[in-house]
Amino acid sequence: MGADPTSHERAGTRWAETARSELARKGHRAGGARQAVIDELARSGGCVDAEELEARLRSSTRSVGTASVYRALALLAELGLLQRVAVAGSPARFELVHPDGHHHHHIVCDECGRTEPFTDAALERAIAGAGNRSGYVVSSHEITLHGKCESCR
Repeated sequence: MGADPTSHERAGTRWAETARSELARKGHRAGGARQAVIDELARSGGCVDAEELEARLRSSTRSVGTASVYRALALLAELGLLQRVAVAGSPARFELVHPDGHHHHHIVCDECGRTEPFTDAALERAIAGAGNRSGYVVSSHEITLHGKCESCR
């Protein structure tokens, strides 16, 4: 009997199921290129740019053309299934939007472009508190920290 899948794998699987369901609900097919993109995003957890995603697909048995990757990413973002994360000096990266609201933020090296995800419960509480003090219910947010990684310092 195999080991239980990690929470990352379960989250990716739930995201892929939600993505396929939402595509169908909106009248879009999820076959071919879209399915390959969804599968790879779910497997990897997102945080990729279009070129990285295409390279991953090309190195697998599911090669997908550049235009198809860009179209699939654009549609998934339009449907609210992906979040486009702008990274200064680098191509935009795409993050999964999890149906349960789970998310993380990023810290980016301004020298080499290395991007690391991070979570911080205290930061999440501070954001909720800032929203409450302003009279808002915060529905989403994105935090990107910039600096120099250990290798570039």
